Amino acid sequence: MIAYFVMEVGLEESIPTYSGGLGTLIGDTILTFADLGIPAVCVTLLYKKGYVYQKIAKDGRQADLEDIWDYQEVLRPLSVEVEVPIGERKQKLRVWEYTVKGKRDIKVLFLDGDLDGNDEKVREAFQRLYYSDKERRLIQEVVLGIGGYRALKALGYDIALYHINESHSAFLLFELLKESKDVEDVKKKVVFTTHTSLPVGHDTFPLSMVKEYLKMYDGIDWEKEATDDGQLDLSLLSARYSSIVNAVSLRHRFITRRSYAFRDVDYITNGVYHRRWVCEEMKDLFDRYILGWDDNPALLKQAHDIPSIELLKAHSEAKERLITFINKNYDVSFVPECPILCIARRITAYKRNNLILKDIDRLIRISERFGCLQVVFAGRAHPADSDGKAIIKDINDKISYAKSKTKSLRMVFLENYGIGLAKLLVAGCDVWLNNPKRPYEACGTSGMKAAMNGVLNLSTWDGWWLEGGIEGINGWGIGPRPSWSDMSESNDEEDLEDIYGKLQHIILPMYYNYQDEWVKLMKNSIATVGPCFNTYRMVSEYFVKIYSAGLKL
Repeated sequence: MIAYFVMEVGLEESIPTYSGGLGTLIGDTILTFADLGIPAVCVTLLYKKGYVYQKIAKDGRQADLEDIWDYQEVLRPLSVEVEVPIGERKQKLRVWEYTVKGKRDIKVLFLDGDLDGNDEKVREAFQRLYYSDKERRLIQEVVLGIGGYRALKALGYDIALYHINESHSAFLLFELLKESKDVEDVKKKVVFTTHTSLPVGHDTFPLSMVKEYLKMYDGIDWEKEATDDGQLDLSLLSARYSSIVNAVSLRHRFITRRSYAFRDVDYITNGVYHRRWVCEEMKDLFDRYILGWDDNPALLKQAHDIPSIELLKAHSEAKERLITFINKNYDVSFVPECPILCIARRITAYKRNNLILKDIDRLIRISERFGCLQVVFAGRAHPADSDGKAIIKDINDKISYAKSKTKSLRMVFLENYGIGLAKLLVAGCDVWLNNPKRPYEACGTSGMKAAMNGVLNLSTWDGWWLEGGIEGINGWGIGPRPSWSDMSESNDEEDLEDIYGKLQHIILPMYYNYQDEWVKLMKNSIATVGPCFNTYRMVSEYFVKIYSAGLKL
């Protein structure tokens, strides 16, 4: 059996234990494990106050609220209890279980250390996802790795392969090394997927802090594992003791090789779970014209067989649902005949969520030239990300400015972006704008979800879009198209000019004047993205390239 270790997981809207795209990717993966009958169990942590519940204050700033949920109604308590050495004492953990039904039921184990008798700092670590301070983050990662390993043992799971996602669970390696002194034997049991190109995704801790928190833990030559500057780098540790390291897109493979030059790096491009992200209107359409698409998403290449008028009707219904939601909850007047452009991602500096607003007066002129343009923003910033919060404030300031100047440019920022809202957006908008700074988009998956619903992408040539985008056929690229190994950064001015230019001269003229061309691109979008960028393909590749190799099947 495969043990799938993750720091966050987005299974459903009622379980707020995820922050963004990575968590929903993990949820999509587990749902696919269940569908395909992959022998796996997932290990994560229980966060009783979620990640962050976002409210936008009157001045346009993000307010960080607790996202408290009734975990006892959603999860099932297990009788097992394990101990983990943290600081001066052994801390107790209990385990909660969630079951994903499918061909093979997949168990998701939530570790809980918020128990009477545990140290207060340990209990605090189970309140929120992704604390920014080192101490609580270290406690979380010790519990995930060591506690997760011990919980699986206590529950009687026979684990053949441990899959570390990001490096947050790397401490499980010390349990394996303690059990077997043979390093090569440990490597055979571990595979490691790195999901990011940014330092923030690669946790490091001062070795002195690790030794203090694990002073009761014996048998580890800590100095041997430390970097030259006295840090314990969990990503390097994971790569060192794994049989296989993989990136999450071909482009990301080239970036990752620079960090792990001491070993080979494979890649498997991410996908999305089509059954979750294709909207009901499109599902009904696919059921009529692409029989079997839900069991075999490769059949979505037959999207060209769908009558154009019916495809437009299905999309219009999804768009109406989105507009109804927006107009009911926000002081705007969106209309169905006007195109909706959507920018919905986790909000942080490299994603450049507010790039399109940099010359707001020009955007106003473009919208007035065509009569109307509607823009939707959504996304949450980490509570400690001051740059991300400044972006949110800037977006809301620019929305207010545009509202005072024109009725042609209608914009709105939707609060508390999550799975439920994402489903509305990826189906109901017309263009999905994704403009992260190249080369920092490891893969990205939101544009895949939109494409499966016939939405067209306008995206930076990076991550998955460098593999899946075909200029003018299933969407449009932003900026120059780099070679796989080109690590040069995007230029904001160059990319902004491309966004404005394509909106003014290609996208809006086609939307308003050439409906036949527009619906042709919608079909192309479904037919080119759906068959390739789904989790059925992704998980099958993991099984063949990663799991089978590790398990020597």
